Amino acid sequence: MGWFRKSEATGHELLGRWKVDPTDTAAVEAYGDAALEFDERGNLIYIVKGQEKDQIILLTYRVVGNVLITDQPSHPDRQSTHFKVSGDALDLTFGGQPARFRRAAA
Repeated sequence: MGWFRKSEATGHELLGRWKVDPTDTAAVEAYGDAALEFDERGNLIYIVKGQEKDQIILLTYRVVGNVLITDQPSHPDRQSTHFKVSGDALDLTFGGQPARFRRAAA
């Protein structure tokens, strides 16, 4: 799997930009001011806002049922995360840590 692959559109409900819900204090503590950007080609950009600069991680993803499977092509390590989309909320559970993201305005 490579970055910018042109394969199937998976997880259509995930497409777009999501930001950590600022009211989810546990998620803010665990992930900081983070954002996820999913595209229709199976690419995911994970952005952690920093005081001086942002950390950007380029990933690929696919969806199997309610499981989000991600991988980092530059350092392969497949990870699985349960998720649920309800309206403008994306709930993820990674390593037992629940987190809520909110769909960001386009």
